[in-house]
Amino acid sequence: MQWNEIPGAEETTESLTLPSIAICDLLLVAMRPDNQDSQGTAVTVKLACQLEVRNMMLLVNKVPGDLETRVLRRHLEWTYELPIAGLFNLNLEVLQLASSGVFSLRHPQHPFSDEITRVAQKITTPDFRQSTATASP
Repeated sequence: MQWNEIPGAEETTESLTLPSIAICDLLLVAMRPDNQDSQGTAVTVKLACQLEVRNMMLLVNKVPGDLETRVLRRHLEWTYELPIAGLFNLNLEVLQLASSGVFSLRHPQHPFSDEITRVAQKITTPDFRQSTATASP
């Protein structure tokens, strides 16, 4: 699995990012629903397709509470032609933890923790991963 906090190919990380993307079994592209991340995500997805990555999904983080998640999900799936592994609402409780611990361990019944569990189940289920295999460009 490849994790990159800033979608897109950055010159400083390109030498590490491209080989990692090329050999990963599953690429989870994390993005925020804003213009900057949309552009970077498009670059990352295009590069991954060129590198023939077969399994890709999107993780959408910091979704404002006033956005209609069904509409956002459909829009992103159509735009990037990828399934959404998870949608995470902007959450002040997560921010307040300030990296002082693992949120899901401290708050296992929280909706954020529930979404983490759903994503983990999706990416570890062979049938689901097989159904996300993208066609070669």
